[in-house]
Amino acid sequence: MSHPIMFAAAKHLTTAEERRTAARENAFRTWGPRSVAAAAKYARRLLGDEAVTLDWEVLGLLSFEEHLQAFAPLDTFGGQHLELYYTDQGGTERILLRVSCVSCPSQHVHEVTSMEQLGQLLSQTPAWQSIDPRDGGNL
Repeated sequence: MSHPIMFAAAKHLTTAEERRTAARENAFRTWGPRSVAAAAKYARRLLGDEAVTLDWEVLGLLSFEEHLQAFAPLDTFGGQHLELYYTDQGGTERILLRVSCVSCPSQHVHEVTSMEQLGQLLSQTPAWQSIDPRDGGNL
Protein backbone atom coordinates (compact mmCIF):
# COMPACT_ATOMS: atom_id res chain seq x y z
CA MET A 1 0.00 0.00 0.00
CA SER A 2 1.29 3.47 -0.92
CA HIS A 3 2.38 5.79 1.84
CA PRO A 4 -0.19 8.47 2.82
CA ILE A 5 2.28 11.25 2.00
CA MET A 6 2.22 10.14 -1.64
CA PHE A 7 -1.56 10.66 -1.77
CA ALA A 8 -1.20 14.03 -0.01
CA ALA A 9 1.46 15.16 -2.52
CA ALA A 10 -0.68 14.04 -5.46
CA LYS A 11 -3.70 15.88 -4.08
CA HIS A 12 -1.62 19.01 -3.44
CA LEU A 13 -0.24 18.91 -7.00
CA THR A 14 -3.71 18.43 -8.52
CA THR A 15 -5.15 21.31 -6.49
CA ALA A 16 -2.30 23.62 -7.50
CA GLU A 17 -2.70 22.70 -11.19
CA GLU A 18 -6.45 23.37 -11.03
CA ARG A 19 -5.79 26.74 -9.40
CA ARG A 20 -3.25 27.69 -12.11
CA THR A 21 -5.65 26.58 -14.87
CA ALA A 22 -8.46 28.68 -13.40
CA ALA A 23 -6.14 31.70 -13.14
CA ARG A 24 -5.07 31.30 -16.79
CA GLU A 25 -8.69 31.01 -17.93
CA ASN A 26 -9.62 34.13 -15.95
CA ALA A 27 -6.65 36.03 -17.40
CA PHE A 28 -7.71 34.97 -20.89
CA ARG A 29 -11.29 36.23 -20.36
CA THR A 30 -10.17 39.55 -18.91
CA TRP A 31 -7.11 40.17 -21.11
CA GLY A 32 -8.94 42.15 -23.81
CA PRO A 33 -10.81 44.50 -21.46
CA ARG A 34 -7.67 44.99 -19.36
CA SER A 35 -5.68 45.86 -22.50
CA VAL A 36 -8.23 48.42 -23.69
CA ALA A 37 -8.58 49.99 -20.23
CA ALA A 38 -4.80 50.23 -19.77
CA ALA A 39 -4.37 51.77 -23.24
CA ALA A 40 -7.03 54.40 -22.56
CA LYS A 41 -5.55 55.27 -19.17
CA TYR A 42 -1.97 55.54 -20.42
CA ALA A 43 -2.97 57.51 -23.53
CA ARG A 44 -4.82 60.03 -21.39
CA ARG A 45 -1.81 60.40 -19.10
CA LEU A 46 0.58 60.76 -22.06
CA LEU A 47 -1.55 62.72 -24.54
CA GLY A 48 -4.00 64.60 -22.34
CA ASP A 49 -7.77 64.88 -22.28
CA GLU A 50 -8.08 64.61 -26.08
CA ALA A 51 -7.06 60.97 -25.77
CA VAL A 52 -10.50 60.05 -24.42
CA THR A 53 -11.74 60.24 -28.02
CA LEU A 54 -9.54 57.31 -29.08
CA ASP A 55 -11.43 54.10 -29.79
CA TRP A 56 -9.06 51.41 -28.51
CA GLU A 57 -9.49 47.85 -29.75
CA VAL A 58 -7.87 44.59 -28.76
CA LEU A 59 -4.92 43.89 -31.04
CA GLY A 60 -4.65 40.14 -30.77
CA LEU A 61 -3.59 37.51 -28.35
CA LEU A 62 0.02 37.14 -27.36
CA SER A 63 1.24 36.17 -23.93
CA PHE A 64 -1.97 37.48 -22.43
CA GLU A 65 -0.91 36.98 -18.85
CA GLU A 66 1.83 39.61 -19.00
CA HIS A 67 1.59 41.55 -22.25
CA LEU A 68 -1.30 43.98 -22.72
CA GLN A 69 -1.86 45.32 -26.24
CA ALA A 70 -4.43 47.48 -28.01
CA PHE A 71 -4.64 49.73 -31.05
CA ALA A 72 -6.62 52.80 -32.06
CA PRO A 73 -7.11 53.54 -35.77
CA LEU A 74 -6.62 57.23 -36.58
CA ASP A 75 -7.09 57.77 -40.31
CA THR A 76 -6.22 56.65 -43.81
CA PHE A 77 -4.97 59.47 -45.99
CA GLY A 78 -2.91 59.63 -49.15
CA GLY A 79 -2.38 55.88 -49.22
CA GLN A 80 -1.13 55.77 -45.63
CA HIS A 81 -2.95 54.15 -42.75
CA LEU A 82 -2.28 55.71 -39.32
CA GLU A 83 -2.77 53.82 -36.06
CA LEU A 84 -1.69 54.15 -32.45
CA TYR A 85 -0.48 50.99 -30.75
CA TYR A 86 -0.37 50.54 -26.98
CA THR A 87 1.77 47.92 -25.32
CA ASP A 88 2.56 47.11 -21.72
CA GLN A 89 5.15 44.43 -21.48
CA GLY A 90 6.62 43.73 -18.10
CA GLY A 91 5.39 47.05 -16.69
CA THR A 92 6.88 49.17 -19.48
CA GLU A 93 4.07 51.07 -21.21
CA ARG A 94 4.51 52.53 -24.68
CA ILE A 95 2.40 54.11 -27.38
CA LEU A 96 3.62 53.85 -30.94
CA LEU A 97 2.43 55.55 -34.11
CA ARG A 98 2.33 53.08 -36.98
CA VAL A 99 2.22 54.55 -40.47
CA SER A 100 1.68 51.87 -43.10
CA CYS A 101 1.22 51.92 -46.83
CA VAL A 102 -2.27 50.77 -47.83
CA SER A 103 -1.11 49.13 -51.09
CA CYS A 104 2.42 48.02 -50.19
CA PRO A 105 4.27 46.31 -47.33
CA SER A 106 6.03 49.50 -46.22
CA GLN A 107 5.50 50.68 -42.65
CA HIS A 108 7.16 52.98 -40.13
CA VAL A 109 6.77 52.81 -36.37
CA HIS A 110 7.66 55.67 -34.03
CA GLU A 111 7.35 55.87 -30.26
CA VAL A 112 5.02 58.64 -29.09
CA THR A 113 6.22 60.49 -26.00
CA SER A 114 3.93 63.54 -25.91
CA MET A 115 1.11 65.27 -27.74
CA GLU A 116 3.58 67.71 -29.31
CA GLN A 117 5.78 64.89 -30.52
CA LEU A 118 2.71 63.12 -31.98
CA GLY A 119 2.00 66.35 -33.86
CA GLN A 120 5.56 66.37 -35.19
CA LEU A 121 5.18 62.79 -36.39
CA LEU A 122 1.83 63.56 -38.03
CA SER A 123 3.32 66.62 -39.74
CA GLN A 124 5.48 64.20 -41.73
CA THR A 125 2.47 62.34 -43.17
CA PRO A 126 0.03 63.19 -45.98
CA ALA A 127 -2.68 63.58 -43.31
CA TRP A 128 -1.04 66.84 -42.24
CA GLN A 129 -2.61 68.68 -45.20
CA SER A 130 -6.07 68.11 -43.75
CA ILE A 131 -5.23 68.66 -40.06
CA ASP A 132 -2.70 71.54 -40.14
CA PRO A 133 -4.35 74.26 -38.01
CA ARG A 134 -2.44 76.94 -39.91
CA ASP A 135 -4.18 75.91 -43.13
CA GLY A 136 -7.67 75.65 -41.64
CA GLY A 137 -7.43 71.94 -40.85
CA ASN A 138 -10.28 70.59 -38.80
CA LEU A 139 -11.65 67.33 -37.53
